[in-house]
Amino acid sequence: MAVFAFGIAATMIVALMFATAFAATFASADTAARFRTSGPAVKRWGGRILIGVGIWILALAIFADQAKEIFL
Repeated sequence: MAVFAFGIAATMIVALMFATAFAATFASADTAARFRTSGPAVKRWGGRILIGVGIWILALAIFADQAKEIFL
């Protein structure tokens, strides 16, 4: 079952990467310019989200017993 879940996740990641590449390829010049100028903002938000997820994972690891009672 785990191999099936991994296969589905890997397939979806590859499909999304191809979709993004095709969208960027066929985008107009105006859209491509917006992609280039909004890059730093996307990186900042992505960094904030990764930090938040990391804090969440650390909190779940530290308070594993309490998290087990909440989520199970």
